[in-house]
Amino acid sequence: MFCLVYKSIASLAFRKIEIAEMLEKARDFNAKNDITGCLIYYKGEFLQYLEGNQIKVLELFDRIKSDNRHHTVELVSYGKIDTREFEDWSMAYEDFLGDNDTLQFLKLLVASYFESPDEAMEPNPTSEYFWRTAKRLLKSGELKKF
Repeated sequence: MFCLVYKSIASLAFRKIEIAEMLEKARDFNAKNDITGCLIYYKGEFLQYLEGNQIKVLELFDRIKSDNRHHTVELVSYGKIDTREFEDWSMAYEDFLGDNDTLQFLKLLVASYFESPDEAMEPNPTSEYFWRTAKRLLKSGELKKF
């Protein structure tokens, strides 16, 4: 099993409807290719965790890098993993646009990472603990149903 984390900046024309359309297509593609993961949207930036077969995840990442809906795609981390973190979701999603008290801790972690990645609190998106925490918090709250 393989995982990959990247971040990117949404294009200016990217609106909520485009996120919904992108998620629908991503979930369908991921389900067909046995890829799971989590997408976080925060203040115009994306942070995404992908997991699955290494070749399929890397091929998907190549497609993602050429997608004009975002730019400045930066690989954050990658590596082998023993088990999936998001086995139940072809793509979990959170955008932090609403008030959800159960996600405040995750919001603080994401904010610290996006605003000052070199000084971000632990855990940060390069750690397994970050994504386990994200999964636990997303399960406790209500996922966005785009």
